[in-house]
Amino acid sequence: MTSPFSRPPDDLGLGRVVSEESGERYLNKDGTFNVERRGLGWQAISVYGALLTAPWWLFFLSMGGLYLALNALFGLAYFSMGAGALSELPRLGEARYLACFFFSVQTFGTIGYGHVYPVSLAAELTVTLEAFVSLLGVALATGVLFARFSRPQSRILFSHWAVVAPFEGGQALMFRLVNGRRSQLMNARIEVVHTQFTAPKAQTAPETQTPETQTPEAQTPEAQTPPGQGAPALTAQRRKRSFTPLELERAQVTLFPLAWTIVHPITPQSPYWGATPQSLRDHDAEILVLFSALDEAVQQTIHARSSYKAHELRWHHRFSDLFRRSPAGELYVDIAHLSGTEATPPVKTPSR
Repeated sequence: MTSPFSRPPDDLGLGRVVSEESGERYLNKDGTFNVERRGLGWQAISVYGALLTAPWWLFFLSMGGLYLALNALFGLAYFSMGAGALSELPRLGEARYLACFFFSVQTFGTIGYGHVYPVSLAAELTVTLEAFVSLLGVALATGVLFARFSRPQSRILFSHWAVVAPFEGGQALMFRLVNGRRSQLMNARIEVVHTQFTAPKAQTAPETQTPETQTPEAQTPEAQTPPGQGAPALTAQRRKRSFTPLELERAQVTLFPLAWTIVHPITPQSPYWGATPQSLRDHDAEILVLFSALDEAVQQTIHARSSYKAHELRWHHRFSDLFRRSPAGELYVDIAHLSGTEATPPVKTPSR
């Protein structure tokens, strides 16, 4: 039995508000989302997750800053114990604090030059604590660094343009993608969804409706018809987005060593049948691309996302050839021309 509350998956999980009211594109070209989650509080902060996903420069900057901060803190602790806590150190001022700081660096890294050593019990206990902190710190930093290197990271390059080009006597929507890393990908799969706002429909309101038969929404003061006036002729409906999976010539390839041209034949069942650049812009059309494949090097699944808006479609163009030959006669793919297109004669298609 079908649940009365079930709904077809027509919004890809982004929700009605985002589907109908967002004025931005769903997916950026790099696959990131435009919708943010705010008000989660400090409980949403994951230090481990942030260190895994941060850029490399920010990761090393954070690790270096934490390392210096810990040594500065322990250096301050040695400095506050007085001149007799450590041997062979200056007794006053900035020179003594710097000596305490560098003694902390030696202790933290288990370097142990030996000419400075703790004398008092407080200094011995502080050295013990710092040795324990350094043991944990090095282990955690090493683990995070290894996790960052072992994470499967994709670099799928999508063509900047999608084209509407001649295809088997008709037309087809096409775009290209290629693996931007030297690793090999297997069992590559792709899903392409067309989304746009549908034209709002007008609905004739009922002529008469008693309070007993009115819905709760119709009984609100804003929805009630003032006495002495007839019911409104038309009621405007909220605009709604439609999501249409596009039928592809091929949605999966076992081997993906070269560039892959994704082809959606434009048939009468396609949302692009009879469409024009202006009609797609008027309906805020967008093409959502979801890609996944198995990385042979790490034996893990990688994912990539991208999208194309109406102004990123080139009509009556086709992609230029990617294949080149070296002077020695070897065939290769020139990725620099991934987005290269060339004009084609227009193909007439029926209008809607």
